Amino acid sequence: MPIAIRPAIAASTLALALVPALATAPAALAHPSEDDPATAHFLANEAILVTAGETRILFDPLFSVSYGYPLVSPEVRAAIMAGTPPFDGVDAVFVSHVHGDHFDAEAVNAYLAAHPDVILVGPWQARLDMQAADGWDDAFEARIHALPFIASPQELVLAADGVEDAIRVETVHIPHAGGAGRAGIQNMAHRVTLNGEATVMHMGDATTDTAPYDTHSDHFDARRSQHAFPPYWLIGEWGGDLTRARLNADHVTGIHLGNNHPAWIAQSDDDFFTEAGETRPIPTHSHD
Repeated sequence: MPIAIRPAIAASTLALALVPALATAPAALAHPSEDDPATAHFLANEAILVTAGETRILFDPLFSVSYGYPLVSPEVRAAIMAGTPPFDGVDAVFVSHVHGDHFDAEAVNAYLAAHPDVILVGPWQARLDMQAADGWDDAFEARIHALPFIASPQELVLAADGVEDAIRVETVHIPHAGGAGRAGIQNMAHRVTLNGEATVMHMGDATTDTAPYDTHSDHFDARRSQHAFPPYWLIGEWGGDLTRARLNADHVTGIHLGNNHPAWIAQSDDDFFTEAGETRPIPTHSHD
């Protein structure tokens, strides 16, 4: 949801190639192989596909309410639901929070029914909404990691492609932007490491209030992210350098831009996902 921000200009834009085919004909994209570099593929709003070899995950991919933000195109949504390349072999779906521009419980139920090997990781509130929505199946319980509404960080290790620890998840609750009126929304910042090499962070609609980041500084310092995807207002409020420092990230790309971008975005030297089909490479390194 939109909030007031104070623009800041910092750092340099990543000059990276676009993949417009993703927005119009996802089935034409090549299937990632185990030798392919890790890549983030932008779908719309805060929806991102991350691939690292044969391992792939989705962040906030299924939502149905715009609130002035772009929706995932019908073609891409159909490809996600059908599991056609590059959305075949998805290992896990991550939900940041239950607002309608991030999460559609009925659509997620339908997706889990169609893809019985996919794991879902998200806030407890997402599970409650799914249970109340059409298409719920009690069999989903074994595949859902519903994270409780607690302050301390939570960790999971998930299997993928026959590897027991292919996906490492470190999640912390960072309050939703908007102050006390959003205090009841369980917004999760997911830090995910794929194959022990590529670490990405998805922030949902995280607040610009610095207190939660100070409280959880040990969590952010414990593992460096090669690429973080905060809502654009974090970069607008803090600037790119401070955002990278607070999140302990090599690169940040802002997301959650509306159909009409704030004017300062065009003058900013920081990086943002603005068009469906854009990609960003994710450098990899081994973790101990």
